[in-house]
Amino acid sequence: MARRTSMRFRTAAACLPLLVLAACGDGPSGDPTGPRAEAPEWLPQHLGGEASVDFPTLLVTEGDDALVLMLSDDGVLQPHLSRGGGDFEAGRRIDLDERYPALADAVRLADGTWFALGNAGVREVDGDEQFTYDPLALRSDDGLAWEQVEVTGFGASVEFSDLQVVDGRLVVVGSHRSEGDLGGFEARAWTSGDGRTFTQALLPGVPDYRDYDDESSVSDVVATGGALLAAGRVGRRAALWRSEDGGRSWEGVDHPVLDRAYAVSGMQADGPTVVATTSASDTQAIRSGDGGRTWEPVDALPVNEEADGWAPLWAGAGRFFTLTGIDDMSWSEPEVCYADIDQCGYERQPGPRVVASADGRNWTTVDTEGLGEIDHIAGTANGTVLVMAGEGDGRTVYAWPSGVELPEADEPALPERVELVEVPQGEQPAVGVRYHAPMYVHCGMDWLWFADATWRRTDGGPGVETGAGEGAPDGWPLVEGQQTLYGYATVLADGTLEYSADDGTVIATYERRGGAPGCD
Repeated sequence: MARRTSMRFRTAAACLPLLVLAACGDGPSGDPTGPRAEAPEWLPQHLGGEASVDFPTLLVTEGDDALVLMLSDDGVLQPHLSRGGGDFEAGRRIDLDERYPALADAVRLADGTWFALGNAGVREVDGDEQFTYDPLALRSDDGLAWEQVEVTGFGASVEFSDLQVVDGRLVVVGSHRSEGDLGGFEARAWTSGDGRTFTQALLPGVPDYRDYDDESSVSDVVATGGALLAAGRVGRRAALWRSEDGGRSWEGVDHPVLDRAYAVSGMQADGPTVVATTSASDTQAIRSGDGGRTWEPVDALPVNEEADGWAPLWAGAGRFFTLTGIDDMSWSEPEVCYADIDQCGYERQPGPRVVASADGRNWTTVDTEGLGEIDHIAGTANGTVLVMAGEGDGRTVYAWPSGVELPEADEPALPERVELVEVPQGEQPAVGVRYHAPMYVHCGMDWLWFADATWRRTDGGPGVETGAGEGAPDGWPLVEGQQTLYGYATVLADGTLEYSADDGTVIATYERRGGAPGCD
């Protein structure tokens, strides 16, 4: 569903809110003596409450109304509502008497009421806590006072992922958890005319769960051009389904671009344009301009080969949003660490960056510096963009005014890199050649793996065993908190191997020998 939220933003007192880029006052346009409007900025409003550590806080919008549902790990629900773009108002706090519950999504139904659906928490079984996978449904007339309601038709052991309202009917997607093995799951879809009684709809191509290769799931459902699209995976391949009758029946969507992805992890639509993020694929996202009938890869988004390709996807205010640079390990690659040890390490990388697109093809980086860890991005019907962020108690919603271009951020700096000198596969190291040879020192330095062989240390000098909490001697090429020495291996004429630092200082010596133990 579209998620939109709104808040007022600050301008000069004498200016109309939408004229934030023009001078105001009595002077003519461009008059340097006249007062100037304040530059647009992200305007924050902090929302109190206790948020879950592992499950998301919902930011949901309809028109210019916005709803935030904050559910704690102890089952306490704190709603907040913004009406017509005004400030958020805190609703009535209620205790659901659940531990680790989770809400998948919330929507406004055809009768104007709000409806939220998710899963109840855990129960104790033989001294251990196990998730129940029972439905948890909540309803509110005004978004501020909520009550738990009964829903039927889902069966046992279900987990929900997304909701959508189309033609007055509620469509729910998720999965059925095998009662014999809670690790297995099967993709499911349901529909309802009243938000109380649900009927399962068949998703073609979904097998009964027997083992991992049969697992299937649905992550998202969107409305586009009078149709519904649902996305997820079947087995080890991404899957899409399409419905032309409000979710009562579905057909599979087959396209070559899906063959290259393990799963569709997120999907959003804006009119006939649909964007979906993929995982374990050679592209981070795919795009359709005809309501999901045909697809093309989105080449403008970078793919980090070290990550699984997963990225969240949001839509609102006529734009799509996603994150790039998630789990970016490029700053820990040997080519980077050997170029400059001071730039080496995961914590040196710039972190995830928000990118936005109006068409799903062309993306620009949005300046969200100072907003914190981002949970969700949405937009209102009038074009205001909202970012929900924060950790710990509560959340902060930041608003960017409608009619004003989003602030663009500079592209992040890329790390310096060097070309590694390595022993070709299947060949022996040349005598006297200094090779780049990263050494994993979690279990110490007694053994070195180099040139497809094991080498035993022969000197009695100092060492480092990071697995035992040891730090390296000063000047050694080891980044604090990491477990790899970025040194060099040189084989001498007598067969001895010298392991040295960048300045040539010999750290240790080795001889080729078999029988190296494993490292736990």
